Amino acid sequence: MMEEEPAYQMNLKDGSIRVYIGDDGKQYAQQGENAPQQRGNLSITTNGSPTENTITIEGGTTGAKVTLSNVNIETTSNAAVSVSGNVELIIAGTNTNTLRSGPKHAGVEKADDNGTLTISGFGTLNAYGGESGAGIGGAWHKNASNIVIEGGTIEAHGGNWGAGIGGGHGAAGQNITIRDGNVTAKPGGEAAGIGGGYLGD
Repeated sequence: MMEEEPAYQMNLKDGSIRVYIGDDGKQYAQQGENAPQQRGNLSITTNGSPTENTITIEGGTTGAKVTLSNVNIETTSNAAVSVSGNVELIIAGTNTNTLRSGPKHAGVEKADDNGTLTISGFGTLNAYGGESGAGIGGAWHKNASNIVIEGGTIEAHGGNWGAGIGGGHGAAGQNITIRDGNVTAKPGGEAAGIGGGYLGD
């Protein structure tokens, strides 16, 4: 059996990172204005110190796979991490990975209903939605579905009116599965721990 290649590490402090599946079915990473590079086994870090730069992961029918290791994002306007399509997010590192998003955004924002977000690994993740955003799941008036947690120590904090894991304000959360890990879901006011946000179905 072939050993997996060592993870290529990118420091988010050098610029926001977009990870996507190319037309060739391979995974690419682009940081800032730099040219995209093929990076199948990618680890992203900030070495524990905060940055306002963000991560966007666009999986296709081929899943994107990204490791977060000692990442600390505090953004005042966007989603700290935004995912679409099939994405596996692996939680690693010796420090807690902390994701804080701006108003109307989820801490880990699932930007569409296509594909599945799978969270795995052995690290610790604290995800904080901004006002009206879920900790993990939907933004303001954005439903969230197809979220699977398979490992890690996860704390998902909804912003006011956002679910811990699920929908943002005025939005539903469904098809949420927790298979393993130590998971805590703390809603904002008037929302579910796991499920819909305030006024969500």
